[in-house]
Amino acid sequence: MDSTDEKGIDTSAADDVSTATDITNSAITDEIKEHPRYTRYLVVASCFIIQGLSCGVVHSWGVQQEYLANNTYKDEPQKIKTLSYIGTLMFFSVYFWGMPAGWIAEVWSYRNLCFIGIVIMALGEVLASFCSEPWQLCITQGIVFGVGIGLVFGPTSTAPAGWFTKRRGLATGITVAGVGVGGLVIAPLTEFLVRTTSVAWSQRITAFYILVLGTISCWFVRVPTQNTRRSFRSFNWREFKNRRFAVHAAMVFFVTAAYIVPYTYLPEFWVTHGISSQTASVLIAVANVASSVGRIVTGFSADYIGVLNSLVLSLGIASVSCLLIWPFATNIGVGVVMGLFYGFTAGGYWSVAPLAAAKLFGIEKLASNTGTFYTVSAIGAWLGNPVGNAILSGPGHGTLFLGMSIYIGVLWFSAFVMAVVNRASYSKRLIDIV
Repeated sequence: MDSTDEKGIDTSAADDVSTATDITNSAITDEIKEHPRYTRYLVVASCFIIQGLSCGVVHSWGVQQEYLANNTYKDEPQKIKTLSYIGTLMFFSVYFWGMPAGWIAEVWSYRNLCFIGIVIMALGEVLASFCSEPWQLCITQGIVFGVGIGLVFGPTSTAPAGWFTKRRGLATGITVAGVGVGGLVIAPLTEFLVRTTSVAWSQRITAFYILVLGTISCWFVRVPTQNTRRSFRSFNWREFKNRRFAVHAAMVFFVTAAYIVPYTYLPEFWVTHGISSQTASVLIAVANVASSVGRIVTGFSADYIGVLNSLVLSLGIASVSCLLIWPFATNIGVGVVMGLFYGFTAGGYWSVAPLAAAKLFGIEKLASNTGTFYTVSAIGAWLGNPVGNAILSGPGHGTLFLGMSIYIGVLWFSAFVMAVVNRASYSKRLIDIV
């Protein structure tokens, strides 16, 4: 049968992927049946905990940074500037190590790799607790701890998907919701520890609970079957010549550059417009809660309306929230709307992005493919906040932060366009559940 449409465009790729996915899902179902039913739920719970431990510490770094900037290095602006690089280094590391982490997990062991990552994270915190200079914290808290996060983030984001066929979206959504929950729990805990002890002891205590909870959780991180036939030499660099692969990589890049910037600068935006810093922190908390809920709900919806449809919807609403809501979020009411819309849809993206990769390229290579996309987009993680700060520092920017909101909105909209392109390449019918 001819595999081209009336315009001469080859459509066999979509059919091949769909057929391969059906065959793979059948094989996965057979593998899952060999394990106790509770195994899949332990995998989700353990990955949820590790996601919370790793990214929760990243989100809570601001508490320690604020204390060091206003106390230890109060009159040393250069050192305060150096402190600002630490959060960026950790965020960058989450993505930079994605490719090797994904491949090591697939060809060796999800469990063992996550254990190594947990040990490195704990080591980074312990070493940081003995640092007296910001540049030392950049190495220990930023780079060493960041390597640990990079080793666990990708594998724990993708491992649960292999245990489900019918509820894959919900399982992934619950897993990545650990990021938001971890931030909500660890940030106030860190603030309490810093206030009652010191930054150094808060880091040592953090290392302790990361090592204990992380080690226990690592034991349950696994996939139904480990593909021992694959090796590091089996990576096919020609994947980047695949248009879908390149478009998906571009989408991840744009989102990675945009995602964290509103969380960084919205508090400053609100304070500039007369909202108290305490209220601004509450509004950001609203966005974090919405993010956790959005991850679960978007994953759940993907099981019913389709992964690619959910992805397009999330990216579209996130771009609208930045372009049309942010400039007018100058009071508490609209600020809440901004936090809810942005948190929900931007958080929801993280549930469906790996599932979209599984849909487009097959679940058997999900960890390595997702890791590859993360590594390619690491430069976006590095550039996002600095470019935003450069825009904010420019002359004539004004209190509306208009240049900032346009910058982030355009990034989200570019990601939306990329998602639409890949969705259309899979199926051009709007009503298809894909």
